[in-house]
Amino acid sequence: MLQTIEAIIEPSGAIRLLEEFHVNTPMRAIVTVLDFPVTKRMTPERGNAAAILQFSKDHPLPIQDRRSADEIDAGIEAERHSWD
Repeated sequence: MLQTIEAIIEPSGAIRLLEEFHVNTPMRAIVTVLDFPVTKRMTPERGNAAAILQFSKDHPLPIQDRRSADEIDAGIEAERHSWD
């Protein structure tokens, strides 16, 4: 099972998950540290949909990075068939 979960690493070394995640047994994990600091604006509280929507409004994707639904579907199809 591979799953990506957003988290914050505290200065103490403690890792705080920003979303719910449950396991039945101990699991190994690989932690990738992103090269930018956490800001208050980047970490809305869990379950705060209004804050997430506001963040999306305040930080829209640049025009050149936006894709239509058809472009997204075509990209998914291309990836599905790239294994053949």
